[in-house]
Amino acid sequence: MAFVALFSLACFSLAHDTWILPDRPRADAGKTVRLRATSGMAFPRLEVAIAPDRIERAGLRIGGSGTALGEGTKGEKSLDLTVRPDRAGVAVAWLESKPRSLDLKPEQVEEYLAEIGAEEIAREWKANADKTWHETYAKHAKTFFRVGAESGDRSWGEPVGMAIEIVPEADPTRLAAGQELPARVFKDGRPLAGFPVTALAADQKTGVLARTDTEGRVRFRLDRAGWWLFKGTEIKRAPGSASDWESHFTTLTVFVGAP
Repeated sequence: MAFVALFSLACFSLAHDTWILPDRPRADAGKTVRLRATSGMAFPRLEVAIAPDRIERAGLRIGGSGTALGEGTKGEKSLDLTVRPDRAGVAVAWLESKPRSLDLKPEQVEEYLAEIGAEEIAREWKANADKTWHETYAKHAKTFFRVGAESGDRSWGEPVGMAIEIVPEADPTRLAAGQELPARVFKDGRPLAGFPVTALAADQKTGVLARTDTEGRVRFRLDRAGWWLFKGTEIKRAPGSASDWESHFTTLTVFVGAP
């Protein structure tokens, strides 16, 4: 299957984000769209290619109709996949990776937890005499692009079924700078409260962090045009273990037009 990240452990891989981007935010029905999946530190720059064997499942949905994605072509810095939507609507491409494990040094753990806004986990880890950190993680990513003219397609507001996903509550293909994007985070189909989400505009070094409310909702003001990345991570202690952790990373990319 197409997409997801190989991480370079030599440079603290968990700080890398994994995302999907189409080659353009709008396309005509019947025309080829190139999707790129990559892992990196500087959105939207392509940095680390995706390994096809790391994918658990991936798909494309448009007009409420979904299909599995093929393997694609692995390039130097991204995994590329071409699709040719045959109908008008709002297309969503998505992926989920297979679980993978790694071990981190104490100084890496502290930096990592601070970056993803996991303050409660950081306090718990610091209070524990055992500073061993063994983590099993999975990645979940998706993107949107519009195909053809107005079609009345509102399937963009429905989850695709990932373990954790950010679901927009406004058409993600009709956003303009100065507007807000309301969204909702779901875990296993249920709203996820208190989840940290960061909104990051293209080529910016820092983003805006907010947490979902009791109904899993969060909103961000989009202050500039271009591609945006929305990302969040959930970490929990593995059942019955003092040093093993489980995490899920989720991302969403959308294009914001000029005012």
